[in-house]
Amino acid sequence: MIGTLFAQEFRTSRRTLLPAVGIMLVAILVCFGAAALRVPFVDGFAFGLGIGVTLVFTPVVLAVLVANYWRTMYGAEGYFTLTLPVRGRTLYAAKVLHGLVVSLAALAITLGGLVLAAIAFALMKGQGALEFLREAVTTLDPQMGWFIGGALVLQLVFSVIAGATMMSVGAEGRFNHLGFGAPVIGTIILYFVMQLVNLAALLFIPLGVRLTGPDAGSLVAEGMLTDFMAAIADPNATPNVIGLGVVIMPLIAAVLLWWWGARSVDRHTSLR
Repeated sequence: MIGTLFAQEFRTSRRTLLPAVGIMLVAILVCFGAAALRVPFVDGFAFGLGIGVTLVFTPVVLAVLVANYWRTMYGAEGYFTLTLPVRGRTLYAAKVLHGLVVSLAALAITLGGLVLAAIAFALMKGQGALEFLREAVTTLDPQMGWFIGGALVLQLVFSVIAGATMMSVGAEGRFNHLGFGAPVIGTIILYFVMQLVNLAALLFIPLGVRLTGPDAGSLVAEGMLTDFMAAIADPNATPNVIGLGVVIMPLIAAVLLWWWGARSVDRHTSLR
């Protein structure tokens, strides 16, 4: 059943996703094409606009997913959705998995857009595109690149699950008199809570990656508390370790939020 629901999510969301995605993709290609061809008086503006559209691509897709989730679960279409002969947690799982696939695809397109931006920039400067890309890749430390990429993916996964959960909890009977304001308030509270939790995890969880010295890139049983105290004493001090607690806590939080969201849909959904 979850496979059927998953496929249905793609069919029902494409009427809102495809126009938004199509418009942004055309804008990115046209802007970077104009920049690469060095169209007079246009290339600089086109390049900046292309970068802007590329950077907002994933957030716009997430916004469309949020609107679809709310409309099909707690808006006018929610009455039909909740008549389906499946448990609420199954509906939640299908919608969140759909959101994860779409948002990860959007992230991949964003990265592709940044590659196009690099190529357009090189052509604007009269450089070889492949040589420019090769130099850009070689300047990035591979381990740091994998760490940043993994952190971005994890943060995106957390955002999708957190968004669905906050909307589901906000639509419970005790909150739904606030309408869409309830999930907005819940999201703001969750944001500040996670900032505090991530800071504590960064400082105190004894697991990190060494950034300096001969063993740079190796795992160490240290958090960033020592570096944090050193930075307070000397603002010019550079960190020796990057704490991995900031990666661990969103993963744990995502699991807990999935459980909370599925339970909320299963037991506390109210469309009044």
